[in-house]
Amino acid sequence: MKLIGRIGALWFVFWFAISFLVLYPFFALFLGKEAWYPKANKLRKIWAWFLVIINFVKVKKLQAMALPKGPAIYVSNHSSYIDIIAFGLFFPEKGCFMAKKELAKIPLFGIFFRTIDIAVDRSSAIGAHKSFVTAAERIQAGYSIIIFPEGTIWKFAPKLKPFKNGAFKLAIDNNVPIVPVTFYNNYKILPDEKFEFYSQPLSYKIHRVEATNHLKGEDANGLRDKIFAIIEKELNQNPS
Repeated sequence: MKLIGRIGALWFVFWFAISFLVLYPFFALFLGKEAWYPKANKLRKIWAWFLVIINFVKVKKLQAMALPKGPAIYVSNHSSYIDIIAFGLFFPEKGCFMAKKELAKIPLFGIFFRTIDIAVDRSSAIGAHKSFVTAAERIQAGYSIIIFPEGTIWKFAPKLKPFKNGAFKLAIDNNVPIVPVTFYNNYKILPDEKFEFYSQPLSYKIHRVEATNHLKGEDANGLRDKIFAIIEKELNQNPS
């Protein structure tokens, strides 16, 4: 089984690298001007679909609610690096990720976190605050923000790591809804800290949008716990 996983990983890495190198000049062009960022996201969506198809991964939407037309905060469980590709299958053209600043240092790939996406310096309270200020500015410009509230890939997946409340405070402060998303088995497709890849179905559910326009800053923890319970219940009721 492990041998199959390693062969799958070699196949995945090969096509990830080759396709990215082919698309990189176009990403560099579209990310060179903020007005063209949505074009870069269109290309990211094409890239995401290419990667799941070329790796024989079947996409299964257990339930897909209508996405908000305006800005929103998308949150999900985080068990694999393929979560980012999975979001690329459906996230809005005016959308960006918030993630650790180390991603900006990756050769070539770091271009996203130096432009459209938002790098977060977790080692600095001031740096983290600046990232959320930038996120608020993006929201005012019509962008949705994708945040993994666990803060990191959780090695005990599918069990959830406690959520941080930054995403929920950001939603309340900017009066935008929360869109909870459950990824059921991404950790089985691309296990963290293992050079293995398995062509299993990529299953996800987009939950009902949660409004925040009736909430205040002090309600962030309650909203966090509510969204945590929604995703946790879904994982428990529909184990991968």
